[in-house]
Parts: sequence; C-alpha cells; structure tokens
Amino acid sequence: MKIFYLITKSELGGAQTHVVQLCNYFKNKGANIAVMSYPGGWLEDEAKKIGVKFFSNAYFSNSPNPLKIWLAAKEIKKVLDNFKPNIVHCHGSAAGVLGRLVVRGKVKTIFTAHGWSFNKGVQLWQKMFGVVSEKICGLYTAKIIAVCNFVKDYGVKYHVAAPDKFMVIFNGIEVVDGRSFDFPAKAGSLRMTSSQNKIKLVFVGRLAAPKDPFLLVKALADSNIKDKIELNIIGSGPQEGLLLDKIKSLGLAQVKLLGALPRTQVFDILSQSDIFVLTTDWEGFPYAILEAMSCGLPVIATDVGGISEAVTADIGILVKKGNVGELKIALEKLVLDSEMRQRMGKAAQEKVLRDFSLNKMFLETEKIYEKI
Repeated sequence: MKIFYLITKSELGGAQTHVVQLCNYFKNKGANIAVMSYPGGWLEDEAKKIGVKFFSNAYFSNSPNPLKIWLAAKEIKKVLDNFKPNIVHCHGSAAGVLGRLVVRGKVKTIFTAHGWSFNKGVQLWQKMFGVVSEKICGLYTAKIIAVCNFVKDYGVKYHVAAPDKFMVIFNGIEVVDGRSFDFPAKAGSLRMTSSQNKIKLVFVGRLAAPKDPFLLVKALADSNIKDKIELNIIGSGPQEGLLLDKIKSLGLAQVKLLGALPRTQVFDILSQSDIFVLTTDWEGFPYAILEAMSCGLPVIATDVGGISEAVTADIGILVKKGNVGELKIALEKLVLDSEMRQRMGKAAQEKVLRDFSLNKMFLETEKIYEKI
C-alpha cells in the first residue's frame, strides 16, 4: 500500500501529531508512505526520524492568493505523478481542499476533519467560502473522518457531504499495559506540588486564536485562590507578547510562560501538575485535553466543539465561552478540593484508556483504508 498524506502546516500541533502517529503505524505495517507539508517544522523532523518520504510545499497557506494556490497544486501533482499512491489522505483546510481538487477522485481520497474552515467564530465570507469549497471537495472524497461527533454533525449540518460518507474516529493516545505510553510512571498517582505546597495548573496551546489564555489569567486575578496556585502556560504564538504584558499588569508573578516545548517536556510538566485548563473560543477535538487526561489530570475547559465528548462531569468542569465568572468558580472549586481532583483525575485516565486509545484509532483507520 502506498499512502500520501497532505497537511498544511508542519508546526507542532494536534493534527500534525495525528499524522505522525499514522505514518509510524502504517510504515511498521509495511506501507510505503510520503508526506507533504510546509517545510521546516516539527512534522518534517518527525517524518525524517520515522524514515518516511517528506515533500516540502512552500506554497501551502490559507492565503487566497491565486498564484500561491496554483503553485501549491503544481507541487501536489508532481508528487502524485511520481509517487503514484493508492490512497491520498488529506488533513487541514488548505491541503484538504487543494489535495482533493488536484486528485479529483482519480486516487481514493480520505479527508480527516480536525475542525472546519467554516467553524463558529469565522467571518461570514470565510464561512461561505469554506462551505462551498468543502461541498465541491466532498464530491471527490471517498470518506470523511471526523475526529469527534461534533465535527461530524457540523459537517452534516452544512451538507458538505452525504451523512453516510462520514465516520467518527476519535483521536487516540498511546497506552501500554493500561497506562499512558508518553508518561507511564506517575499517571494517575498523587500529584506532586511545589515546596510552597501550591496547586499547579497547566495550560497547553498555541498563543493565538482560537485559544484564549487571557480569559484564564483574568479569572485567576479575580479569584480568591490566586495565592494558592502556580500556572504554567506552554505554547508560543503571535499573542505571546500581549499575554506577557497582561500577566505583568495583573501582578500575577505565579504565572509563567514557558514557550513551545518538546512533547517529552510537556508530559514531564503534566505529570507534576494538579489541574489542566484549556480556555478556547472554538475547537474540534483537542489532543492536549486527552494528553492531560492520560496523565490523570482533572480538566477545566470551555464547553465548545467536541470537548464535552471527552470532559464529562466526572472528569472535569466545563464553562461557557468567555465567561470569567464561571471559570473563576470552577478554578476555586477544584483548587480547594483535593479529593475531587484525585477522583476526577482517576476517572479521566480510565476514560482515555477505555475510549481514546491509539490502537483503537489505528484499527478503525485501517478498516477504512482496506474498505476503499
């Protein structure tokens, strides 16, 4: 089997992690694999480590520039003609649209929707363009994999394809012997706290829309528990400078911006934390939450996208988007109740092991490949 993966960005993120996982699995199954993405990022490095072909496409972007679109399409066609895949599997809005339009069904094509370009919160013109593009591309797609029920239902609602063309395959976290592979030693155990016995909170996400760490620091500043906590914010992005200024203006010395970190370091920090927080304006089905749950962390998150499919009432607390008051109450509740944290953390890890294993994701994806 020859598989050609296309994904717009090469930077570290949930969709890129997903592609690396698939590459690793199917290469070990004997498949011949090629990946195309924007050059010079985490994904390119990981592809080379795994030993799969990586083709740069410097014209991949979300820009409507017709010259860039034409040049990007030309690069895709070049690899298609030379590599001659049996399956094309697209990820990301730009690569997903361009890839399917270039292939036009001549090779069996799958699209994994990690979210939609017409998600809630985008401008009206962008929404209309996204819906029309996806409807056209749906004609050339053998199967659309949605990473959660919310993503599937949203696509069906806007009629991007017939309902029977969709299949939900949840993102997966690798587990070995019933424990998180990425962090086997302390997952689900008692959390370690600092010498000041402060509760450690952690936020992981790119510092750009749709993530909203500003809401989190505002809620902390307004809360009665800010002196009892430490907050580590992991991630980088265009809003990093603004966020640092906001933290300083609120006098929150206990909040640290750690920048983008390798996954091994992220898991090290998760393992030593007490609560995971993700404030965001819209989402598909974020890996960061599953990774935190695999480490036995209770979750506080915004109730958007497919987050509620992972974070149920026994695992964490969901709050309304942009609601500082609800977030403040949720933080105070979990910070002050250690028994609740332990109970929710244990339930979180059990749910990952039961419902979101990487092996389950692989087997369900493999069934689709074999079927088409």
